[in-house]
Amino acid sequence: MTYDVIVIGGGSAGCVLANRLSANPRLSVLLLEAGPDFATTEELPADVADATYAPYSYDWGYRSVPDEFGNRVPVPRGRIIGGSSSVNVCVAMRARPSDHDAWASLAGPAWGYPEMLPFYKEMEHYPYGEEKFHGLDGPYRITQSTAADLGPHVAAMSEACGRLGYPMVDDFNAPGAPGFAHTPLSAADGVRLSTAIGYLNPVRHRPNLTVRGDVLVDRVLFRGDRARGVRLASGEEIGAGHVVLSAGAYNTPVIAMRSGIGDRAELASHGIDVVSELPGVGRGLTEHPAFWNIHVARPPKEGARQMFGSVLSVATGPGEPDYDVQILPSAAVPTESLPAMIVPPVENHPTGWDMVFFVSCVQPRSRGTVRLASRDPQDAPVIDLGLYTVADDAERVADAVRLARTIARTRPLADLLVEERVPGPGVSDQELAEAIRRAPAHYNHGSSTMRMGSHRAPGSVVDSNGAVYGVQGLTVADASVFPAMPRVATNVPTIVIAERIASVLKEMMT
Repeated sequence: MTYDVIVIGGGSAGCVLANRLSANPRLSVLLLEAGPDFATTEELPADVADATYAPYSYDWGYRSVPDEFGNRVPVPRGRIIGGSSSVNVCVAMRARPSDHDAWASLAGPAWGYPEMLPFYKEMEHYPYGEEKFHGLDGPYRITQSTAADLGPHVAAMSEACGRLGYPMVDDFNAPGAPGFAHTPLSAADGVRLSTAIGYLNPVRHRPNLTVRGDVLVDRVLFRGDRARGVRLASGEEIGAGHVVLSAGAYNTPVIAMRSGIGDRAELASHGIDVVSELPGVGRGLTEHPAFWNIHVARPPKEGARQMFGSVLSVATGPGEPDYDVQILPSAAVPTESLPAMIVPPVENHPTGWDMVFFVSCVQPRSRGTVRLASRDPQDAPVIDLGLYTVADDAERVADAVRLARTIARTRPLADLLVEERVPGPGVSDQELAEAIRRAPAHYNHGSSTMRMGSHRAPGSVVDSNGAVYGVQGLTVADASVFPAMPRVATNVPTIVIAERIASVLKEMMT
């Protein structure tokens, strides 16, 4: 069978596209997902449905190449319907107006904040903020974390931040000055609300929409320079009038390369014929570098309902127009509940409880790459995160740790903490950057590997509507097309990218 549209990847963007495109009953739409497809919330495994932590049971299992210290960093990505929106920690942050300013300057005025606000409002159900900034009827339900959800340690941090001059922000997703805020969440009643739940499940009954899970795509097929369908790893070929790549910042570029789109020399090294020579494919990988600053906590008198749900956003770099570092404080949690692969275990812990300050540089200058390991679609991509290849990024993360240390010494939070555990009091403020470089971590926000921009701009792969340069009938819609890294968790920006590109495709195909 030949479909009007094949969407490759049933993740945060792919579920949006399947919903919006199949709204036209004259379009036949096929959604292909490499992981399992759970058609109802009731079918979801318990660890996926539970919004209180991020499961790794449905993951691609990727790791980065070794850095200069030999660290191979995990790169978790959801391999399941809903993609990473089915396994992340449910923070639902919009890109900032300053992020949209950068997008508009690189990819055209349609990506500016005023132009994108209608798409944000259309996507969300958020009955908490001002109506002029928010939508009430969208498929993506967003709730608001509260002080009661997060327990006394986060409440004490909020008060300490106020004493240090950082204002309380009532609505993180509305324009305004940065400060301390409770975060909006893609969760309700303890259930993770992925795009599969919000966008896909309500429209599965449409006769023109087909969803296939556990299907690995090898490449896009071309007739000349026009996409004509896809070839699966099994050898099955499926025809299409239009193909949309929504496989994420790591898998979208390698599918493109296997399809003949990318750097000529690299494709030739794998025996792949060039369909469109675009050296920017897989280049420009951007990630938010992070560090787990951990303090021994006094046991709380009241337990928290969620681990993370607040954020402090601060400008540290010279000339920063908005903010460039974030601190996400956790509730006080039992030490054994922290992931051992990230947080070192400790013998004879003083209290058995910890508070985490998860700190990050959210405007990094370092860049990495995603390359082909081989032509075999079963082989994982070669991921070089490039963390801290620009030294200033480590200094910005160190700035955030220094600030976290200051907050931890400020009452009333100081009364609820005992001592710093990681990196520990033996690491001075001056030594922080080096300690951070030797313990690389990140936010799981890989992006910008198929960058959107002018055809004349170096590294651009797609135009302002996501159409791939040099070919016809192929569009990209996921975090790989970000013209620049936003200052926030990337799930909502990915969804709004898909919303706008879906609207373009719908108009084109009408």
